[in-house]
Amino acid sequence: MKEAIINLLKVKSLMTIAVMVVFVILSLKGKLEPTLTASVITAVITYYFTKKDSKEGE
Repeated sequence: MKEAIINLLKVKSLMTIAVMVVFVILSLKGKLEPTLTASVITAVITYYFTKKDSKEGE
């Protein structure tokens, strides 16, 4: 169980970093507005790091 949680955190971290890198690159190339990039990065970080597992309270 502990290993599953550790692996899940690794996936969350990798996905979060990947999304941020892609949006920053697209923003720097002028293909996206910086405000959109900031909004997406904020949403991704908020989703991945504030989401609680339903079994956490048990």
